[in-house]
Amino acid sequence: MTSRKIEKEYNFLKNDKIIYNYWEKKKYFNSLPDKRLSYVVIMPPPNITGVLHMGHILNNTIQDVLTRKARLEGFNTCWVPGLDHASIATEHKLITELGISKEKIGLKRFLKIATKWKLKYSKTIIKQLKQIGCSCDWHRLKFSLDENFSQSVHKIFINLYKAGYLYKKYGIVNWDTKTQTALSNEEIQYQMCRVKLYYIKYQLKNENNYIIVATKRPETIFADTALCVNPTDKRYLKYINQKVIVPISYKEIPIIEDNYVDKNFGSGCVKITPAHDYNDKLIAERHNLEIINLIDQNGKLNKSGLDFAGQSVKTARRKIRECLKTNNYLFKLKEYNAPIGYSERSKTEVEQLLSAQWFLKMNLLVKKALHNIHQKDIIKLYPQKIKNKIKDWFLNLKDWNISRQLWWGHRIPECCQTEKKVEVLDTWFSAWIWPLVSFNGIMNNQKNNSELQYYYPITELVTGDDILFFWVIRMIIAGFFFLQKKPFKNISFNGIIKDSNRLKMSKSLGNSPNIKQIFKKYGADSVRCGILIMAPIGKDMVFNPETFFIGNKIKNKIWNAFKLILTFKITPQKQNIEINNAIFSWIKNKFYLLVKLINKLFKKYKLSKVLIIISSFFKKDFCSLFLESTKRINAYKLTYSVLKKISQLFRNILIIFHPFIPFITEYIWSILKLKNNIFHNKKPLLIQKWPTENKLNRKILNEFKIINKIILQIRKFREIYKIYKKITLLVFCNNKNYKHLKKKMLIFLGNLKSIKCLNTPKNYNKYYTFILADEIYFLKIPQKIFDIKKIKHELSYYKNYLDKIILKLKTSSFLKKAPQKIINLEKEKKRYCLNKINLLKFKLTKY
Repeated sequence: MTSRKIEKEYNFLKNDKIIYNYWEKKKYFNSLPDKRLSYVVIMPPPNITGVLHMGHILNNTIQDVLTRKARLEGFNTCWVPGLDHASIATEHKLITELGISKEKIGLKRFLKIATKWKLKYSKTIIKQLKQIGCSCDWHRLKFSLDENFSQSVHKIFINLYKAGYLYKKYGIVNWDTKTQTALSNEEIQYQMCRVKLYYIKYQLKNENNYIIVATKRPETIFADTALCVNPTDKRYLKYINQKVIVPISYKEIPIIEDNYVDKNFGSGCVKITPAHDYNDKLIAERHNLEIINLIDQNGKLNKSGLDFAGQSVKTARRKIRECLKTNNYLFKLKEYNAPIGYSERSKTEVEQLLSAQWFLKMNLLVKKALHNIHQKDIIKLYPQKIKNKIKDWFLNLKDWNISRQLWWGHRIPECCQTEKKVEVLDTWFSAWIWPLVSFNGIMNNQKNNSELQYYYPITELVTGDDILFFWVIRMIIAGFFFLQKKPFKNISFNGIIKDSNRLKMSKSLGNSPNIKQIFKKYGADSVRCGILIMAPIGKDMVFNPETFFIGNKIKNKIWNAFKLILTFKITPQKQNIEINNAIFSWIKNKFYLLVKLINKLFKKYKLSKVLIIISSFFKKDFCSLFLESTKRINAYKLTYSVLKKISQLFRNILIIFHPFIPFITEYIWSILKLKNNIFHNKKPLLIQKWPTENKLNRKILNEFKIINKIILQIRKFREIYKIYKKITLLVFCNNKNYKHLKKKMLIFLGNLKSIKCLNTPKNYNKYYTFILADEIYFLKIPQKIFDIKKIKHELSYYKNYLDKIILKLKTSSFLKKAPQKIINLEKEKKRYCLNKINLLKFKLTKY
């Protein structure tokens, strides 16, 4: 990249690709073990089900910011990219697109089609990740069906099976009738829905009496094998061990007792359908009840449903309701709110069915992980509230159903199969060993695996908490179980991006804006900036495309500052040395303070706040005050020494902006050459050195803080009374011993004629006044603008403001909880308001 003609605006459509190709060609993203400390990031692998959505953009931008900063800090960065085969989602997408069942296509042809799909979308996803600016080590790209992955999954399955951690069981599973596969508990999304509770009469055998049973699933009446009551419920004690007649089927079933029953729900008596409810199955096992399979894998009633056989669950429910009503079995209907489970992938209501499935004994696996996760900061979590969610998950742990009735995925090893049926493993069963497979830690976990020794544990995992239970916790368990080590040093959770209806953006919903169009319109830098500014750590957010305009403004501000600096010329004359030195001393210390602050915020993963603070410093301090004053004081002509200082500072600003805005900063760096190579540096920006934290001169910072406040008031005065910047102003102050440098600085920065001492001016009301500490400033208002209404309006404002402050200072909760620093600040505001009110009142008396 060489010097070229400076464009009016940064051309991201042309330059971004050139810059990224340059980084790749020079292998700046590649990593091999060396003497440096490693900094490792593992990418949550996008599913190969289509293009990326805004959630991926946010997540990968955060990872890239952290990776680029670490690279600038001198770490050997290794960001491992990945893609996931996503069994359920990919099959569902393929079948929907093909329009015919996979059985009609056949296994061999279906897998060929799926492989072509993978090649197409993996290419698209990688292209989009590069477009974002992701500085991944692409030589390490992992796909969850690669040979090494398959070997690793096969090995851990066999080992777990031989060690007794895996078992196959014919039991209750969650079933997705649309994708025709079992699901784990974590793959179900529960929604509060308005449902009907059916109160049904079950006649007691040999009695002209009945028991009321409350159920939300009357269609499962044919699978009833008992009624159940709580043994402490006095209403039903006399009925225990008696029999009732099931409506419609007229079958006899017993009344049993079990502590599981909530006597306060419904009628206090429930029907037991062991084949279609997990808890009913447990009760059936405790009481040796018959198990009747009623609902098939398509979500339809089988022959056990008698006249209703072949009907879908919803159709059967409606017709059975009418039948119960007609035959006087329906006592009443009641509506209530209840959680209904839906498949996370197909959005279909989940059925609980009997099926032969493979399960992993989680209680045995988690002992070491559970012990370690509770140790203080063994794995640092951000935000820390996530720890409580993890604890709750461990407390409610169930065995993991790892088999899926699909064709696309890791096959269950033949040596463990007893029947010739095509089944694959849950996608998350391969994903939970991702950190280990990234460095071949399953096939070779010995000390001779130099990469595993160097890169593991992973430094950073950045992900959304929506896959906390699917993936993150299971990776922690796998790390401690298979390698006896934590898999991650730090895990941070970004918020979830939602659409205007507050639904999570996802590929399945298709509710994300078109990524291709967004990048074409705004460019990567603006998109990265915008999305980070709206995304505080761990907080969900509603997507707003307006944020990209914010990113655009920041990018344009950098470009315009760059162009302004190029207009500065070297002069042998030493102009305004005292002022130049003072201003530069201030901006330098302000930058030191900025670096110290953003380093602290980076450690807490508050990237949104970091970007806002850097942008504010750049806009207000560096551009509006420092560059503009330098330009005006020196009339675009500076000494070599001053220009060199400006160039060094600007380079450092580009460095701290670079993790967030990589393309334009690298481009500017590559062409910033002035006379005598002031700006020239042969190495590209992405491998420069992150600025160090230098000792601060607090005195200079405090002095300029006051100067800035005075300048802001002078600018406010100009704005109110429409006075052009070029018109010089005369300022009066009650301070007789005004410091020479302070006075000189204000005259230059505020474009003043002078600052003169004036204790009490005549015609007080003709002056615009403001107070800073013990100093009172006066600026004469142009004659034509005198207006008593303005003074009254201002007086009213300060009176209202004072009332609010007094109320706050009288509030006991504020005084107890607020730090003394905040309380003192409120008292200072109160004094300021009182002084201002007195001045305004005095003005009114002079009219």
